[in-house]
Amino acid sequence: FKILGTERMVVDRRRCLVVAVLLASADAVRPAVATRPPAVRTAAPVMIMDQLKKIADDGALAVKQAAAEKVVGERVAAKLAAAQAKYDIPQKYTNLMQSFFTSYMTEIYLADRDLDEYEQILSTLMKKVLETAQEPHTFQPFHEAIRAPFDYYKMGCDFANGMVDADRSLVLGAEQIEKMQQQIAAGDNVVLFANHQSEADPQIFSVLLDPKVPGFAEETIFVAGDRVTTDLLAMPFSMGRNLLCIFSKKHVDNPPELKSTKQRHNRMVMKTMQQLMTDGGKCIWVAPSGGRDRPSDDGKYEVAPFDSKSIEMFRLMSAKADRPTHFYPLSMFTYPICPPPTTVGGEIGEQRTVKYYPAALHFGEEVDVSRFSEGCVTDNFPAGCDASSSRDELREALAKHVHSIVSSNYQDLAAKLDMP
Repeated sequence: FKILGTERMVVDRRRCLVVAVLLASADAVRPAVATRPPAVRTAAPVMIMDQLKKIADDGALAVKQAAAEKVVGERVAAKLAAAQAKYDIPQKYTNLMQSFFTSYMTEIYLADRDLDEYEQILSTLMKKVLETAQEPHTFQPFHEAIRAPFDYYKMGCDFANGMVDADRSLVLGAEQIEKMQQQIAAGDNVVLFANHQSEADPQIFSVLLDPKVPGFAEETIFVAGDRVTTDLLAMPFSMGRNLLCIFSKKHVDNPPELKSTKQRHNRMVMKTMQQLMTDGGKCIWVAPSGGRDRPSDDGKYEVAPFDSKSIEMFRLMSAKADRPTHFYPLSMFTYPICPPPTTVGGEIGEQRTVKYYPAALHFGEEVDVSRFSEGCVTDNFPAGCDASSSRDELREALAKHVHSIVSSNYQDLAAKLDMP
């Protein structure tokens, strides 16, 4: 993926742009009648020079990006053509890989990352995608990360690392992680109620935390929807994570003829999760929204509403586990790196683009769910229930409380890192 001659072209284009802008500026201020006495020459205002520099830099970046996309696109196409001769790749996925991998390597080049290193990582990923296209992996209700003979966890983290601007990324509330580690070591469980923005959230989670708290992200169990376990491009990344594989409520009805099968699978997942929590010492990440955040009409991302039933389910399961469970809100800012599609519930195999950008996490303080007392099903059942409020009202209140914390902390992250 060497972009030969590009740097010289960029420099030449930058010079041309600066000269053109200066000439245009000179024409704009040249007097219509040359009868005025010569003025004393003064330096251009700083604001104008800043504008000229920005125009030149923007033009140079556009030239650099266009050149990179062309050369990288041709190289990726050649690799895929060679792979097509060996593997039977569905045409839809050939097109998806072409656009995704071209986007990835172009960003690697523009961010001045090590092209040789990330070309090797990309080649490894491409090989794994092609292998799973030939023989898709079957995910059990609880999938444990595959670390040998091939380390899928490392491959996913290495790939995501190329897109994360680590120097500008943020991890807030790190003191909460220390508390969680102590609780997990004592055999307690931890549940992270998080918003969800990017398909790469588990990998970005690891990229940000592995250098700071080794092992924490690696051992975390993610509640994952069926899209990341059936999509050929997502599958190799998912194989490297600990997953509870569930059908999201947004997709369980599609197609209708599989609804009952999906519901049976989900019941098996719940049974498995109950056993994990009974065993204790687990950290489970879940997005109570049931899917990824989407932009509002003004293009700004907001934390999607949380499903009160999802949060209540974890509360009830923790009560049955006979082990303490601690609930923490987690805000994630990841969408610029690998944004979701604008629509919800499309077919498997979505278009993907990536961008080199910082990411951020904010771990909030533990939520005391006991503050939201349990409503009564009937008179004084269960024992000690709150007769003044229905179960539904209290369930909604808890969900809104957790959502408000995640949303507030997310807005703080977005204000620090969001795109202009």
